[in-house]
Amino acid sequence: MMAGGAETPRAPIEALLRPRSIAIVGASTREDSFGLRLLNSITGGRYRGAVYPINPRYEEIAGHRCYPSLKALPEPVDCAAFAVSDALVEAGLADAAEAGVRGAVLFGRGYEPPVRGGPCQMERLSAIARNAGMAVCGNNCMGFFNFVDGIKMSGYSPPMAETAGSVGLVSHSGSTWSALIGNQRDLVFNHAISAGQEIVTTMADYIEFLLAAPETRVIACLMETVRAPARFLAAIENADRQGIPVVVLKLGRTERGRRFALAHSGALAGSDAAYGAIFARHNVIRVYTPDELMDTVELLRSPRRPGANGGIGIVTDSGGERELIVDLATDIGAPLAEITPTTSERLTGILDPGMEPQNPVDSYGDGRTLMEECLGALADDPGVAVVALSTNLVAGRPYARAGSTAIEHAFAATAKPALVFGNLHSAVSREEATRLRALGVPVLMGTTTALMAMRHLIDWQRGRDAPRGEPPALPTQQVLDEARALVRTHAASDALPLAESLRLLELFGIAASPSAVTADVAATVDAAERIGFPVVLKTAAPDILHKTDAGGVALDLRDRAAVADAYTRIAASCGKLVQVQAQVAAGTEVLLGMTNDPQFGPMVTVGLGGVLTEILADTVTFQPPVSAAAARGYLERLRGYPLLRGYRGRPMADLDVLALAIERFSVLCATIGRLFAAIDLNPVIAAPSGALAVDALFLPLRNL
Repeated sequence: MMAGGAETPRAPIEALLRPRSIAIVGASTREDSFGLRLLNSITGGRYRGAVYPINPRYEEIAGHRCYPSLKALPEPVDCAAFAVSDALVEAGLADAAEAGVRGAVLFGRGYEPPVRGGPCQMERLSAIARNAGMAVCGNNCMGFFNFVDGIKMSGYSPPMAETAGSVGLVSHSGSTWSALIGNQRDLVFNHAISAGQEIVTTMADYIEFLLAAPETRVIACLMETVRAPARFLAAIENADRQGIPVVVLKLGRTERGRRFALAHSGALAGSDAAYGAIFARHNVIRVYTPDELMDTVELLRSPRRPGANGGIGIVTDSGGERELIVDLATDIGAPLAEITPTTSERLTGILDPGMEPQNPVDSYGDGRTLMEECLGALADDPGVAVVALSTNLVAGRPYARAGSTAIEHAFAATAKPALVFGNLHSAVSREEATRLRALGVPVLMGTTTALMAMRHLIDWQRGRDAPRGEPPALPTQQVLDEARALVRTHAASDALPLAESLRLLELFGIAASPSAVTADVAATVDAAERIGFPVVLKTAAPDILHKTDAGGVALDLRDRAAVADAYTRIAASCGKLVQVQAQVAAGTEVLLGMTNDPQFGPMVTVGLGGVLTEILADTVTFQPPVSAAAARGYLERLRGYPLLRGYRGRPMADLDVLALAIERFSVLCATIGRLFAAIDLNPVIAAPSGALAVDALFLPLRNL
């Protein structure tokens, strides 16, 4: 398929990952050298393109003519791999740019001590490549495997399968990359890329490349950070549009983990809540361990997809393991299907007397092998979306063939996703697993990871099938112009003044409790009377962000005297500026907040408000804007959602009005949120009569 030379112009990413010719800069004859290992790796496989060793000290290396420089080659090459020290790579990359090379692989760390007054080596390398329009894998990478064309671009390469698979892999961890390629579960990739520090070409570019590859059915990513957020969002949106699942293992979730990410690759790992919101918004599957990643990828590489409704139907051969499955499924939220009475009756006719016709089905009664019949019954149930056999496939045990034969026949008899999983991965017979996988049957390697994989498949499909709905209405240009002018007027302030905060809420259709700002006793008393008793007094001093802690709040003031007394006390401790506000009827306090993520911009958080915010940490974070219908779904995910529904005599919130308030707040955040470091509406009182914001804190970004 490939021949030496570049007859037609190539896209840089194609020249990098599917090169028609490769130069190895720094190739060597030394047995222990990286350059020789790299040369042998590339030439020792199925790759049929031209390979050129580059080293001025040799005329020939391992039977290949060696050239003194890239300029001396008889033709331009697509890709140059640099097996040289960090001290030599910069000049080498400049030579590659001058020679018209479109792709480069940089294995070295590219590290040098910080130098004041100029760019570091990584920045200089990046500039060379960008100016030349070059795609770069690295720095600090393990290279890549192209299973389609047989390219082993690595000096530390595990064995390569003879044929390409249907899984694309991009990894920020080189060691995990090599482990995944060398897996012992017959899972083969089409392209496996160790991305390294991504000084030019990023995960977004690799995902787009994999989406264009006809072999790709699923994409797996080990991710430290996203270095090109806008392009990454476009790539995962494209994946969802094409129906190709993206499975991400996000590294550096915790504060300590983020510190390691900074040390490891210079990555800004970002807020984990923001990543969770991005993944949820774009139907990306998030996993937490490499084993969960592999089970999920193995299941999703199968072309079979579940229906829009239904859950998991499982047949076991052990009563004890059935209990384990139910316990773990409950813990992780894996949806076990409710079987129909017809299926239950059918199972009763199959099972030995006294066995329960329930899901999961324990098929092992008096020792007869009834797995296939039970699997067939579950597969025919309309409420079963995924069919699974739980059996350990113990190596060397004759019973293992009975289990594998049962799932083989059941798989052939249904169009639904069907699989087998072992409860102890180290017990699974490699021989039986290989036989089943060759037939297309996924073999998953642990109870928890298998249940998670099935849950991910069902959730992903539901995300694909969910109606998108109408997007929320955006504000007029006039509203946006007024809002931005208002914020810029106070950009140097620690916080937006109260009157301006209330005006922003009004502009975006967010209801607030009636209030007025006053600066003396008489005006405060008059305002309270005009608003109507009872009222609340709060300090309106712009430099006091936490009013209660400063003694700047007085509640349930029922007459003029109480208001005057409260004003005197607040003015003495917090200054003369106060807010007089109608006291809101009883309801549930809800927090609406926004933070400006350094990578993805405004992120909205909703949760139980007031003092419960910090105590319970019961929140959901999402990317704005969202519709009222989506906002209602976020509310239902809160552990405290029953409180909004009138739990134990509490006032029931008007959830429609509250969801609309969240929608309008999300629109505010999506359109002008980048002007603020943070926004806090805490609390919003959700009551039977509606939802009112009673406090608002807007913290402008400096130097707008």
